[in-house]
Amino acid sequence: MIEMDEIFSDSDKRLAFWCECVGDTSDLAGMADDVIKSNVHLISVPQDMIPLMWVYLEKTDVKILTRFDFLHGDKGLDTQIYDLAANIRSVCRQGASGVQIFLNMRDFEDFIKNISLVRDDLFFAHDLYLGMDISEIGINDWADVFRGLRTVRARALVLTLKEDMKNRSDFVGRVYSMLQNWDADCELHFVLNNNFDRIDQVIRLVESERPELSGKLQFFLDY
Repeated sequence: MIEMDEIFSDSDKRLAFWCECVGDTSDLAGMADDVIKSNVHLISVPQDMIPLMWVYLEKTDVKILTRFDFLHGDKGLDTQIYDLAANIRSVCRQGASGVQIFLNMRDFEDFIKNISLVRDDLFFAHDLYLGMDISEIGINDWADVFRGLRTVRARALVLTLKEDMKNRSDFVGRVYSMLQNWDADCELHFVLNNNFDRIDQVIRLVESERPELSGKLQFFLDY
């Protein structure tokens, strides 16, 4: 079971769980039990865990998400989109409430252009969450990011900080820049590797600069 910092209460609606792969069925049952006892309503799990987690949580109001990385490789964009679409259809049939797709800024425009063509088919009655590393997003990129989020009607923007270089990351400045340029009708999620100092910084900035987003914040803590 994870340990929570004092900034979160036991029933804080901003709290979500980021779960890694669990091979043992009893461990998986214990994880599901912890999710229920913690009053958490949103979890992210690897693709392989979707069917069993759905069995444990289907009678609860917990939303189960899974995540995929979208990276240009040797296959080409069309093949990448095709493979991603097949995986999305599979996990949605197996009980996922939505899918988090993590991509690089350099792939963002091409991804939005292509996924928007099949968005309604893929995500009928399911949610699309777009994830990016905030350190890759420059001040002049935010307009494109928000335009993309609106185009595909993303449920949330999910921001990570893959490599925290302390002050050299300029994390506070990047969050501030995002909030100053905010132009989207979606939730704002963070995956910050249980770094409660960073989480506290986000909360303070949002409450100061964009208080209307306070109710749309979600923080994924490592289970």
